[in-house]
Amino acid sequence: MHLSEWIIFGVLITVYLLLAVLNPFLLRLNIFIRQYILLTRPIKLRPLMVITHRYNDVLSLSLQLIALALIMGFHWHDWRRSMILTSAMFIQTTAVTATKQLAAAARPPQDIAHVKMRSGSYPSGHSAASLTFALLVPTVLAPYLSTAVIVPITIYLLSVAFITAYGRLFLDVHWISDIVGAWLISPATWLIARGFLRV
Repeated sequence: MHLSEWIIFGVLITVYLLLAVLNPFLLRLNIFIRQYILLTRPIKLRPLMVITHRYNDVLSLSLQLIALALIMGFHWHDWRRSMILTSAMFIQTTAVTATKQLAAAARPPQDIAHVKMRSGSYPSGHSAASLTFALLVPTVLAPYLSTAVIVPITIYLLSVAFITAYGRLFLDVHWISDIVGAWLISPATWLIARGFLRV
């Protein structure tokens, strides 16, 4: 990575870790955003929000990741890119899991949640995984697909990531600070993976 990219990476990780420490001090903001979401959410979207939870869950996203990695390996004979993609997602997921354990942030009351979440709240694993996937996939596929194909893939994956993030708030299983944390570690992961892709 270039120096400027290392600086951006450092800032992203620093703010990510600071948010984990400062999370208790953001409670008033988190409660305010939660109340706003609960008052304004279109209840008809609930089935879609539940789908985003399942679509970006560990099993579903792992299957998508493995399928894409195998296609890259067998079809384009690029096991290196395949390995960078899967490794980056694994490292990001491990970092999120460790942060959840260390931060031990309490989740929202989950009064209207479709399923009770027991793990720590910070950061949102679903939001981090979906955005990281959305950033990495177009990057690893870029040498093999035309811009006309990469652009719709990118738009689709980013749309899924944004809807998933909103869904975490909609379903009352995360605070806004959890989403921000997820959106900090995702581009940091992407920067590292992109650095390895250049080597």
